[in-house]
Amino acid sequence: MNVSTSLEIVSAPLGEPLISDHITNYIMVMLSLMILTFSSLSVVLNILNVYIFINTKLDSVTVCFISLALSDLTSALLLSTDSLLSIIVAFGVPWSRNFPIYTYMLTLGHSFSVDLSSATTTYIAVQRGLCVTFPFITRHVFNKNRSLIICVAIFLVILAFSLPWFSSYKLKTLVDPVDNSTTLVKIEYFKWRASYEPFYFVFMKTALALIEYAIMVICTVAISIGMRSSMKLKQKSNFHSSQTQSVENLKVGKAELDTNGTRDLNSEDKDQFQTRNDSKQKLVVKQSLIVVLMHVILTTPRMSACLYYLLEPRFQLGGQFNNLFFIVFNAINVTDSINCFVNFFVYSKFNTKFQDFFQTKIYTRDIKP
Repeated sequence: MNVSTSLEIVSAPLGEPLISDHITNYIMVMLSLMILTFSSLSVVLNILNVYIFINTKLDSVTVCFISLALSDLTSALLLSTDSLLSIIVAFGVPWSRNFPIYTYMLTLGHSFSVDLSSATTTYIAVQRGLCVTFPFITRHVFNKNRSLIICVAIFLVILAFSLPWFSSYKLKTLVDPVDNSTTLVKIEYFKWRASYEPFYFVFMKTALALIEYAIMVICTVAISIGMRSSMKLKQKSNFHSSQTQSVENLKVGKAELDTNGTRDLNSEDKDQFQTRNDSKQKLVVKQSLIVVLMHVILTTPRMSACLYYLLEPRFQLGGQFNNLFFIVFNAINVTDSINCFVNFFVYSKFNTKFQDFFQTKIYTRDIKP
């Protein structure tokens, strides 16, 4: 089956379009400009994310954040190129007739990056959820080497499921019948693509995405409950320890208490160290919680659109809702581009190692007296 540069998969629309072509083109240009802006920012910020995390002390969480930043960086690069080509096509540049084919290929790469980011974020949610819910059992389970192996395995599994879909077509060049001096690029799909398409969209884009979504929501709730329970437990522990210390001070006697003035310095140092350590652990948990929560919020539109795609046959390329299809998924690309750069601000707020490196090595200012 040959598909022209218009990427029409259905032979003829089933009725009048829901949105006119004129309005669609205007909205698409606006959305493409937004995607180009956000994705360009995402490229810069994710390069910073990767650079900063590589130059800090690596642990299980940092390895996951590097993997997430690399997938977001890839997604942002593809989105920025895609939106730039779409803007050129919208303005009717003569030499851009083949650009829709190239944007379609870029969309495939972006789709892979989104799947990889979702799977990596799911692993982060599971890791933090288990560490918060069962801290003593999972204390030594997760380390940087195991996290690296798991992140590589996630990449290979997503790639294995996606490769058949990505290789289900080939590019074919031919001379434009209208203008014999122009070469057109067309997509020719292989016959076996039709049999793999239901699996790809039902399993990869819907079932697997729903499972990841459910796991992230459950782990987010578990992390939130676990943090509250841990804080209550530590408050009770501090209260009992203060009562015990008061009783010991009374036993020692007022004279000795007046001589020493305060508790033993070693005991105070231990308490301060424990307090600082607890604060760092809370920041790590909050950081992971917000990263997962933001991903859940920003991927909900894509999840809803994929479900609607399966339920409504007119909502597809070349269908009656063809224009709506383009508008919806380009609007979703806006949320994807936002999702790519929002983590930088989460790290800047809650990751002390990230803050220290950024302030000392990248963003330094001389404070004038």
